[in-house]
Amino acid sequence: MNTPTLAEFKRFSSDIAPAARAVLMARVYAEMERERVNAYILPIFKGYNFINRRDGVAIDKPEDLYMVDDLDDPLVRAFYADCDDAHRAHGFTGPAGHCPALRAENMVITVERELLKLGSSMFGVSLEDVYGETRKKALDLLIGAAFASEKEAVSK
Repeated sequence: MNTPTLAEFKRFSSDIAPAARAVLMARVYAEMERERVNAYILPIFKGYNFINRRDGVAIDKPEDLYMVDDLDDPLVRAFYADCDDAHRAHGFTGPAGHCPALRAENMVITVERELLKLGSSMFGVSLEDVYGETRKKALDLLIGAAFASEKEAVSK
């Protein structure tokens, strides 16, 4: 593990500011896209009656659809076809079978991973494959350092 000097860390923090900004912008975009997509997908979903294979209880949100008995079921395929139609009706031009909200959420993971790679290069430890709370803490540290360096530069 590398132990950077304070000057090296400040320079690094300033250098990663664009990547940190990209993470925050991607997060905001993904959150807005999820809200927008849910607004037109939830009414479609409510028109179906999906049942949880484990307990026989109705599934009340699309992200729990993996709990049905058979994801190849004609009802599930019909729901996803309706989603594809709705995505198109709301301006999505990406590939069939893709969800604009999921694509936005994947973009967040991609830019977060790039920021973690930058952190890995600074500290000499692999951060790209950390998960859960450790990932969150690493990202918070990198983003916080980047914006603290910008704040410091502005105040000078």
